[in-house]
Amino acid sequence: MRLTSRCGRSGRSDLRSERISPGAERARVARQRRRGFVAPRAAELRHYVMCPPVFLDETPPATGFTARTTTAMGQWERLRAVLIGLGHRVSLVPGRPGLPDMVFAARAATVVGRRVLGARPRTAARSAETPAYLEWFARHGFRSALEPVFAHEGESDLIPVGPRLLAAVGPLTEAAAHAEAQAFFGLPVVPLELADPRFPRLGSALTVLGEHTAAYYPGAFTPTALRRLTRVFPERIEVDEADAAALGLDAVSDGRSVVMGDTTPALAARLAERGFRTIELDMSAFAVHGVSVRGCVLELRAAR
Repeated sequence: MRLTSRCGRSGRSDLRSERISPGAERARVARQRRRGFVAPRAAELRHYVMCPPVFLDETPPATGFTARTTTAMGQWERLRAVLIGLGHRVSLVPGRPGLPDMVFAARAATVVGRRVLGARPRTAARSAETPAYLEWFARHGFRSALEPVFAHEGESDLIPVGPRLLAAVGPLTEAAAHAEAQAFFGLPVVPLELADPRFPRLGSALTVLGEHTAAYYPGAFTPTALRRLTRVFPERIEVDEADAAALGLDAVSDGRSVVMGDTTPALAARLAERGFRTIELDMSAFAVHGVSVRGCVLELRAAR
């Protein structure tokens, strides 16, 4: 793990906050405002759901199964420990045999308040994942849940941001899923058309760093989608193609700390320059599946 502070890359593995004098903090805030930042960076406590990768590599051939599973579990446990160390709550959904992709929790549902909209993957092999997650939510007091009619990949395609819902227009999301989500949550939908087949999910092309701030790869979106992003996010951080392709945008932010993979050090440095603290983790066991930090974490968001 690498941790980057506003002063640069320190190489420390602990999560203790730096001691900053009030004068230095005021100077930092003033610099941010001169650069057009919306507000000082401030963390908000989050509630996340994760599913351990017990069955991630269960599919044949089984050669090396134990080694692959052990590596993935170690990386997943480190991610979980980091989130808890930042003060966030992490609830666990048990995996099920025959459903290796349950570990990719962000693709399972979108949750706002006590309302859970399950995902509907286009592939039949993943059709049992949504009922498994919805059963867990029902057992934990989420009484308003919907197994959708139209295809989308959960919070990887439908991302709540403040009083709205960002919605992918792409190969994994049916257009009718937007109206279904809007009716269920009562939130207006902002359609964002994806233009590059290498980035089929909204979560692979954009990271929400705060209600007013996002990092994104412009080449993944159509001109209309870029204009809409401008209206939603007053502060935008453009990411280059190489960092986007290396899963740099598959990250989790609490508004202050950004937990991300360790494959995009230049992007981590840029985020640190913008006032974020970045925590870089080895997610190589998941990268072979096209996933990094964000794909393994589903956020349970408060109602607005």
